[in-house]
Amino acid sequence: MITFVRTLVALPGKMGDALAIAKETEAHVKRVTGADFTVNTSFGGSFSEIAFIAHYDSLAQMEAANDKVMADAEIRAHLKKWENMLVPGATRDHVWRHV
Repeated sequence: MITFVRTLVALPGKMGDALAIAKETEAHVKRVTGADFTVNTSFGGSFSEIAFIAHYDSLAQMEAANDKVMADAEIRAHLKKWENMLVPGATRDHVWRHV
């Protein structure tokens, strides 16, 4: 099993807007990929951190889901909403293999 985690940090004063966009992103990605994909927020540490977490049976399944997202024009247009919402350079991706 593979767990993918993408963390983002909202700019000061943008957390509410960023969470609204995150929930829209979650719905789009679930619809297109069928993946177990959730939006999460931290409640300790950085207040402005948002994490997208998805679980896949294999790396190939994760890659196929990513291909579907990148090929979907509606999602690509939707992702433009993130402009001017996030701290530049603070986005991180983690890919974890279950052992």
